Amino acid sequence: MKSLKREKRCAYCGSDDGFTVDHVIPRALYPTAKAASPFPRITVPACIDCNNGWADDEAHFRNVLLVAGAPTPAVRELWEGKTRRSFTYSDGRKRARDLAVQMVPVKTPEGERYMIYPAKDERVLRIVRKIVRGLCHHHGLLSPVKDEQVWADIQRFEVPPEFLAEMTFAHADEDVLQYHCGVVDEPEMHSSWILNFYGRTRFHCSVFRSLATRIQFEATSADASTKRPL
Repeated sequence: MKSLKREKRCAYCGSDDGFTVDHVIPRALYPTAKAASPFPRITVPACIDCNNGWADDEAHFRNVLLVAGAPTPAVRELWEGKTRRSFTYSDGRKRARDLAVQMVPVKTPEGERYMIYPAKDERVLRIVRKIVRGLCHHHGLLSPVKDEQVWADIQRFEVPPEFLAEMTFAHADEDVLQYHCGVVDEPEMHSSWILNFYGRTRFHCSVFRSLATRIQFEATSADASTKRPL
């Protein structure tokens, strides 16, 4: 995948009415130890409205990911460092409440535990879609990609190795995000993505060529599932 030349238009909405630089993978996801990493951060041009539109959701996205699985060294450092500090800021109580309401009590053999389900949180999925949109621009695949063109969910099945082998692998610092991408030769779908955050939280995403093709594809899939024999 080759990087797209930076143009003075927004990678997310296509606007050419002024632009800033957006970090496709939110800076909030990187622990302090990664500040000196030689791996370059992925940036794209973004209009002010788009760039400012998800700042609050990015911090929430980080908080959910950190508690959504087993701690890794990067996760532990991030939680003990700037994430804990963020709860002491003026909006810290709100961030803590936003995280707490996502916790669901479940019964286990060891007693009641609390689980968090990233795929049930629209703010989390919105940032996953945003990352895929930015990566599409960065790699010169498709731009702009609107939010409604992207479908995202937690990865619910094991991807066959032969399927992964046909996709392009890349990363934005392997301890933070590894991802696979494959362009799909279909009229309604453009590409398929697998994002792996912190080596243990995976999302599967599909980019459609338009909202209309996404709606058509989903309607066809739903119709086919109802006709399937029991």
